[in-house]
Amino acid sequence: MPADRPPFEDLYREYLGRIYAYVRAQVGTSADAEDIAAQVFMNAYQAYGRFEPRNTTPAAWLFRIARNATLDHFRAQGRRDRLRRTVEHQPAAEEDPASQAEERIQYRALLVHVAGLPERQRDAISLRHSGLQFDEVGKLMGCSEDAAKMLYHRAVRALKDAVRKAEA
Repeated sequence: MPADRPPFEDLYREYLGRIYAYVRAQVGTSADAEDIAAQVFMNAYQAYGRFEPRNTTPAAWLFRIARNATLDHFRAQGRRDRLRRTVEHQPAAEEDPASQAEERIQYRALLVHVAGLPERQRDAISLRHSGLQFDEVGKLMGCSEDAAKMLYHRAVRALKDAVRKAEA
């Protein structure tokens, strides 16, 4: 193994939570997200011998695998309309049940708005909020860092507009 390539176990420990969160936001169910995240790391393990750290970051490499696995999942399921997926978000435990309920309602409403974005904007939001830098998002999406920033900011603006309209 090249000296500049970290042990696979370290990548697994460092990125499992982020990959799971990204996939969970895409597919909407914990069970599907667990299956896909497991597949992501299985695919990554099998391809690790070909991973070249000088060509990309470990995060960008793993998120590319995760994005492809998520797209494969939707193709296999025949799901084209992400608006119909079930959202099982569990907010952080709080003392006040009313606050928990309000947070769940707001989260579900936001996911509906995110699902209504064009696919590239939806991907930019999901990847960026999974902890990737804009240059990594751009590489994953096959565009420049500036184009990734523009997609992200347009998505945020569209979400703000959608929330304002829903509140009016």
